[in-house]
Amino acid sequence: MEDTTADAGLSAVGMLGNGAPASQVLEAVAMRKHGDPAWEPFHYEKVSETEYEVSGGAPAVVGGVKKWPGPHSSVLVTLDDIAEEQQIRFPAEVAPEPAAIASQPVPDQAQGSPAANFLTVVLQLPQDEQGRKRICNALSLDADFFGGRVTATSLADEIAVNQLLELRCDPADVQDVRARVARRNRGN
Repeated sequence: MEDTTADAGLSAVGMLGNGAPASQVLEAVAMRKHGDPAWEPFHYEKVSETEYEVSGGAPAVVGGVKKWPGPHSSVLVTLDDIAEEQQIRFPAEVAPEPAAIASQPVPDQAQGSPAANFLTVVLQLPQDEQGRKRICNALSLDADFFGGRVTATSLADEIAVNQLLELRCDPADVQDVRARVARRNRGN
């Protein structure tokens, strides 16, 4: 199952929502092709040399975990669809090979940029109320961690929310927002 196809950078079978660039491209195409704003993909399978079947549905958060309890449907995504999406996401250059994108380590990309000054973590809270309170108190605003400072908190999975927004927004708008945040963070 580790047979990663060089043309798409994806395994023959896999789960989506992991944030890998190749997966994000597949997710974006599948969501656009499906057309229902409530539909989100969660699984894919290579069904031919040029097509992936992407399954999804309307997710629900059950016990703090995203699940797809309702009926599932699927769409077919071709390698041509993936290549077009890559051209949209990387307009100033020839779209890089998906396998090359997926292999780039995130810390190296962030070095020297204002984003390198921040670490975003999503922590699933325990069911135990005391444990939840201890974690929330430890991560309160302005809490100090070895010289670092908590600058924002949320009781939602903001990374997942932002990934979905990014998949549904115009790539130029996403780049504009990232540039604005980078300019704002230069002063920190």
